Amino acid sequence: MSTPAIQIENLTKRYGEGDTAVDALKGVDMAIWPGEVVGLVGPSGSGKSTLLKSLGAVIAPTSGRMTLGGQVIFNEGWKIDDLRTLRRDRIGFVFQAPYLIPFLDVADNVALLPMLAGVANAPARSRALELLQALDVGHRAKAEVAQLSGGEQQRVSIARALANHPPIILADEPTAPLDSERALTVMRMLKQMAQQYQTAIIVVTHDEKIIPTFKRIYHIRDGRTYEEAGEGRDV
Repeated sequence: MSTPAIQIENLTKRYGEGDTAVDALKGVDMAIWPGEVVGLVGPSGSGKSTLLKSLGAVIAPTSGRMTLGGQVIFNEGWKIDDLRTLRRDRIGFVFQAPYLIPFLDVADNVALLPMLAGVANAPARSRALELLQALDVGHRAKAEVAQLSGGEQQRVSIARALANHPPIILADEPTAPLDSERALTVMRMLKQMAQQYQTAIIVVTHDEKIIPTFKRIYHIRDGRTYEEAGEGRDV
């Protein structure tokens, strides 16, 4: 089997000190493989947000080890000097709200990240158009964000997350604002993109409509994860 896209071992996160300390993560282990879409579910206060922020290099865990594409990025401390570049180039983010830039057209919203990473305008736009076509919104490339439906905007946000060829995408409640049909469409797109580009995708969700689509699910409760096989239902 190939190297995991991301692997975490015995990850902990403690907030505060002494009697007021709170252990949000208590030795979490997780491995996600290229091309895989995995669900992360749990009640409020279970540690989901802390885990997602740790995976996204937004906050520093207290201890443990994380590898990204076989490279150690955290081992009792960050092993990467420039976390902003790490997030930009190697971790894609999809949020509940698309957060597209309203004064840029659709193609420029997607091309912006590669250009910020130093890719020239022409190949950055070519990459953007490739992704938009793959997600069935290529015909909207020159449209303004306000002209898109909610489902179209979420597809554009997926294209943007893939723009820099990241080994992993973190999707935080990406289907929450969508009806059943559009939610399942987004999941179908995520699975298609994961396979096509060999990107690992972690979907944090409360959305019961999409839970049956995962082949693997990590439940998080009281700062610990428990893996189970999912239905892996086709969408």
